[in-house]
Amino acid sequence: MDKTDIFNDTLAAVAGGARVRVSLDSHCLQVNGCDVINQGQWQGKLGVPRVDEATALAMIEQAFATFECSVPAHDGRDRSRWFAALDEDQLTDSQMVLSDERPVARARLELLTLSLIINGSLTTDSPQMQGRWFWQSKAHPRLVILTQWLKCL
Repeated sequence: MDKTDIFNDTLAAVAGGARVRVSLDSHCLQVNGCDVINQGQWQGKLGVPRVDEATALAMIEQAFATFECSVPAHDGRDRSRWFAALDEDQLTDSQMVLSDERPVARARLELLTLSLIINGSLTTDSPQMQGRWFWQSKAHPRLVILTQWLKCL
């Protein structure tokens, strides 16, 4: 991977066919089997700025909306362990033609979520997370952020 920033380099790699694995539990990112972020530690620029909690959650909601109606690739790179997208038969013709490819949309959503956790934008002490075991989007009820993902390792 080129070393511009982790977020954009990873999305470019996925668009080029790379396999990406994101673990929100262990705060890890692997691209084609190589550790890029390991237990919340990384080298270089992350590519996602630290923002307040409301902005972070809005960014995740936007990425989820794109992922939810993305076009499946059926090659194993499009399944998310963490988030659910619509099945192909639930997509409209317009979505099938105009939506992002699911592997890219999945990587964007998962890596954005991971980045906002490890850069400190989302914490267990954040107002919407404090004292809860999850946050659920009002705009996208299928979008849930588990508080356990926010815990420092």
